[in-house]
Amino acid sequence: MSGGLVDLDCTLCRLSETRTQVVPGTGDRGSALVFIGEAPGRDEDLRGEPFVGRAGRVLDGALAAAGLSRDRVYITNLVKCRPPGNRRPREDEVAACRGNLDSELRALRPKVLCLLGLTVARHVLRKDGRMKELAGTEHRLDVSGRGVRVFVAYHPAACLYRRENVESLRESVRLCAEAAGLR
Repeated sequence: MSGGLVDLDCTLCRLSETRTQVVPGTGDRGSALVFIGEAPGRDEDLRGEPFVGRAGRVLDGALAAAGLSRDRVYITNLVKCRPPGNRRPREDEVAACRGNLDSELRALRPKVLCLLGLTVARHVLRKDGRMKELAGTEHRLDVSGRGVRVFVAYHPAACLYRRENVESLRESVRLCAEAAGLR
């Protein structure tokens, strides 16, 4: 376990067979704001930290634009192991890893969640829809008996391929920072 938050020896799904390592969340465990991405990519799998590749640099830019840095927030993923070829995590993989995410959220007790991308939004909110419709929206969610504000944002990787998504991501991060009282 990583400080008791994530099972670093997890073998509950097929992703354990191809990963280099489990990638737990990182950052300020006392932060009111938690970012949740989809899954580790190649760079994350090698380094053991979320959002350290190209998409991580986009997220860092959005954080900086909102007056934040990684050391003031907590960043994690829906699943903690890299899917082969960076494919989306499958339903059974997300279900197998749900205990890790729930454990993190129980321990962290955030006020605000920022869901990065459609896959995360669908799994956490249990809603269908298109990213264009969900980006920038706010929701309420019960997390361990506490009401939490939840915002949906474009995944930073989507900004690498469609630069027009960058402003939406930055605005979502700014709204999250304000809602969490970090601005």
